[in-house]
Amino acid sequence: MDPDQDLLDQLDRREAGGLTFAIGLAGCLAALAGIVTYFTLTLELRATADVARGAAALVFIVSAALLGASHYRFR
Repeated sequence: MDPDQDLLDQLDRREAGGLTFAIGLAGCLAALAGIVTYFTLTLELRATADVARGAAALVFIVSAALLGASHYRFR
């Protein structure tokens, strides 16, 4: 096999793993933002559980979308 082609295959495999890591990291960061929102609303602002869950879900969705868009825009 051609050594250059072997090197290109290795680099392709490395790039594929980077996407999985980026998706996992974005999901974790978005979940963390949702959790912080939920606990801030319930413990500090004394919001009801329904309001806190709705706001946390909204923050999770928006932050995951923004992190995904920024990954594809700036990679």
